[in-house]
Amino acid sequence: MSIYSTNSGANQLMSDACQQICELLRSQSTFLVLTHYRPDGDAVGSQLALLLLLKDLGKTVEAWNDDEVPAKFRFLPQANLITGPSSEPKDFDVVIAIDTSTWQRVGLAAQRIRNKKHFINIDHHVSNEKFAEINWIVPEAPAAGQIAYDLIDRGGFKLTKEIATCLFAAISTDTGSFSYTGTTSESLRVAAKLVDTGINVGEICRQVYESYPYARLMLLQKALALLQLTDQKRIAYTWVTVEMFEESGAKREDTEGLIDYARAIEGVVVALLFEEMAEPGKIRISLRSKHPKIDVNSVARRFGGGGHREAAGARLSGEPHEIERKVLAAVSEALAAATL
Repeated sequence: MSIYSTNSGANQLMSDACQQICELLRSQSTFLVLTHYRPDGDAVGSQLALLLLLKDLGKTVEAWNDDEVPAKFRFLPQANLITGPSSEPKDFDVVIAIDTSTWQRVGLAAQRIRNKKHFINIDHHVSNEKFAEINWIVPEAPAAGQIAYDLIDRGGFKLTKEIATCLFAAISTDTGSFSYTGTTSESLRVAAKLVDTGINVGEICRQVYESYPYARLMLLQKALALLQLTDQKRIAYTWVTVEMFEESGAKREDTEGLIDYARAIEGVVVALLFEEMAEPGKIRISLRSKHPKIDVNSVARRFGGGGHREAAGARLSGEPHEIERKVLAAVSEALAAATL
């Protein structure tokens, strides 16, 4: 197993990782590109960018996901090529997982791979479990799409307008439209190079940020009605229940971005969204931090989850109010330890 990360500052290791991956992209014939279920913009954009790159190289490539591409990302070039996992196990020369911190997060797709010669893991989550043959993990990158761009650039592959569109959507969404503190000068330079290909930035942003269904607004209304502040108003949290989905007609994908309304409240340091899953007794939690001293990845890992320092999540089983109590207590402990 090879592990490559910028944590050590070893640029040579990064170059070696990129070189190994590029050699496989050129030399192998059949590929499967995967990302996590419940895909967000970074997952969809990065997965599509690699799929389009491999198609341009004349490779046989498939892209699977347990869940459908969210409606607002279906405008991306050839998004229809992302399908559900094969009904029967299949063989591939290379399997690539991108923007996926644990192998379990690809879901059913993992069970539909019979044999693979090579296994690549490309990710930016600090909590990545390094589960593949080649693990190129760059925690400093604010989006997996930025690593995918680096792969294309270093490998001397052609950056088409279609690929650039996918990568811009990926990087834009995971940086909060270039507003989160994890956004780097390199992120902005990469974005400029993507724009230089002639992509329609206005149309991308309209589709991603200004094309929400009415049902999502109804869901937001219900979530805001339940919003509460605690711990001297430094923690904001709310719930999305199964009943709220049924009443609003919203889909699971419509929860994306709801937590930002709680995060945007003045004085709030940590925002949380508790979501009742369709499976009884299962709760999905999302956490966001607005302070560099508060690492919500560490909080999420206490409950079997993970992510980034400023954005993380987990899935828990149990009674909703007890889960709420335990998670809020853990966040309060993190705030107290940081002596804010």
